[in-house]
Amino acid sequence: MKLAFFPGCSAKSSGMEYAKTSLELMKKLGLEISCPEFNCCGTHIVEEYNKNVWLALNARNLSLAEEIGADIVTTCPACYQNLKKTNMELGDEEVLKEVNDVLASVNREYRGNVNVFHVIEILSKLSKKIAVESELKVVAYYGCQILRPPELGIDDNIENPTVFETFLENAGFEVLNFKAKAECCGGPLLLVDSDAFKKRALTIVLEAKKAGADCITTLCPLCQFSLEVVQDKVPVKPFTSLILENLVSER
Repeated sequence: MKLAFFPGCSAKSSGMEYAKTSLELMKKLGLEISCPEFNCCGTHIVEEYNKNVWLALNARNLSLAEEIGADIVTTCPACYQNLKKTNMELGDEEVLKEVNDVLASVNREYRGNVNVFHVIEILSKLSKKIAVESELKVVAYYGCQILRPPELGIDDNIENPTVFETFLENAGFEVLNFKAKAECCGGPLLLVDSDAFKKRALTIVLEAKKAGADCITTLCPLCQFSLEVVQDKVPVKPFTSLILENLVSER
């Protein structure tokens, strides 16, 4: 399987460890990974400001992957949804033509032949190849955006997802029941109401402690940052980092 890795902007800062370990793990598992010169996905902010610009930004990224015959994989749920949503909207031939008229100014074209995946969707299919040895009791924290809205999220139950826990258990971790696993970490509140942000993030951490967790493992770089910055009692790890730290072998 040939994949183009979309790091997202956080890969240069708070999500650096997640991006680095995701690349390392996928390569260890024999996946063919390329790293084109992608641009920012624009997030919802650019979409709200100018949807045509947002579509063109993401269409350029899709075209870069298409050019090398690869699908896109990313660690960031926001990037995942922006790319996936753009791909869906470009299924409309009229919209695709309008966007390609813009892309022509930078000598690019998108034909609609790329799929977009989150790294958990790729790695969960390869869990039988991964074996870890660890006495850690972990909780799997999805956050909210990886699941919602359902048409843009990973294919799982919105309120009670299981793909993440199943993956970790198959690898060899002891995974605890965690009722806050699909709740929001409060990350978007950080710049507008820091007190509300801290309260929300600490609620997640306290639920993990109540469950008896030695570690919280995450799918989202923003969730990882949010749960780390408000406390120092419970370690918070990107799941790819946790796997590599405890990896026995690639079966």
